[in-house]
Amino acid sequence: MDKQKSDQLIRETMKAAGLTDAFIADFITKVDAVRNGETGIVKWEEVGDLDPKTDEISLESIHSSYPIDLSLLSKLVVIKLNGGLGTSMGLDKAKSLIPIKDSMSFLAVMAKQIEYIRSEYGIDVPLLFMDSYNTQKDSQKELEKNGFKQTLRTSFLQNKVPRLDAETFAPIQNKNEKENWCPPGHGDIYFTMVQEGILDELLSKGYEIAFLSNGDNLGATVDPHIVSYLLKENIHFAMEMTPKTLADKKGGAIYRKMVGGKFIKYELLETAQVPKEHENEFSGLGKFRTFSTNNLWINLRALKERFNQGNFSLSLIVNPKQVDGKSVIQLETAMGSAVGNFSKFKGIIIPRDRFAPVKKTEDYLIRRSDAYVLNSDFSLTMTKERKAAGLGEILVQLDETYYKKIHQFDHLFQKYPSLVHCEELKVTGEILFDIPITIKGKVLFQNVSGELKSISSLGRNEFENETITL
Repeated sequence: MDKQKSDQLIRETMKAAGLTDAFIADFITKVDAVRNGETGIVKWEEVGDLDPKTDEISLESIHSSYPIDLSLLSKLVVIKLNGGLGTSMGLDKAKSLIPIKDSMSFLAVMAKQIEYIRSEYGIDVPLLFMDSYNTQKDSQKELEKNGFKQTLRTSFLQNKVPRLDAETFAPIQNKNEKENWCPPGHGDIYFTMVQEGILDELLSKGYEIAFLSNGDNLGATVDPHIVSYLLKENIHFAMEMTPKTLADKKGGAIYRKMVGGKFIKYELLETAQVPKEHENEFSGLGKFRTFSTNNLWINLRALKERFNQGNFSLSLIVNPKQVDGKSVIQLETAMGSAVGNFSKFKGIIIPRDRFAPVKKTEDYLIRRSDAYVLNSDFSLTMTKERKAAGLGEILVQLDETYYKKIHQFDHLFQKYPSLVHCEELKVTGEILFDIPITIKGKVLFQNVSGELKSISSLGRNEFENETITL
């Protein structure tokens, strides 16, 4: 199929879905790039290291040098990404609706975090959600149910883009309409804020700094010191970064793009952009000391200015997928890759407490267990007891056949084990956790019988540095 024909089909499909001309034109530019050989894969020799002295600052230094200033805090708006359905966990509703602590959903906790800031500082910090067509209605209901109120709107919709046939670049036409579309990645947030007039609305009301983070990361709470730092030092773009551990193989990283030994700009490197032969280097602990948490701070005036200059660019991620056995591609962008548009950048080195995401049922188990606690400010962090013992992030591996989907997980984890002193937990085979148990150190439970076995059949409730075979 020629370029003209596929472009026309893309245009018609997107127009019929009510998407704007500007957004369609931007998407077709991306399709063109892929058609001309753009893979989204970076040139490894251009990936340079950040300079800790000039490119980074620790949260500790910010706390000691930039006191809380209420006049600056009143310029803050908080935006949460809430477009995900948690399909990798088998969900068909917003992931933020499932319970996470004390029977409260992610959304309820996020609302409480903002209410805490409002009551603590007497400032009405607004909370906005970037929803998708799939999450908006249910999420708004959940906010209402929790009595969350503000004068500013609480939601705006991210765009959607067609999935394309990998050979013809034409939009796929599946009987199930939902399969034909995908989210354009969270990089869409900038385009949507400009297009929907949200950026102008926020600026006209005196908001100058936006704190953006993933809705599934309940460690990402407002830090008023950071707001003071950004506004006093005129930083336009800041990414919170935390030291890498073995649990962080997929975390993206910010780097200095170097061409011929010359610094060109800052860039974000995501897993999907790494050349195959360098994947081990990327996911290991050698080259990158830190990874980006997607807790991101942006100066809204600088964003507006940069957009007005034109050619606001985000690195392209080409995501190959299969739909009904057919090869399709999804074109996505990551919001952290906007760093390439700003020279006034800082990486803020944060403790692990500000990063507690839930991408898989393994993460869900860790956060729901007693190893994590909801603090008085409603941040979700590792318990003091665990930190005092010098323990880091727990490595959990659950047998995907039996635990990958949330309904399977809920069925098999009737009681959550105590993981305060657990380093590693691995479960293979189908095992029912039907009684409260305590796990310490590194423990492997393996069911080799081929039929369901329960923990209670072991007749004990403490396990430490051992392999248990059922």
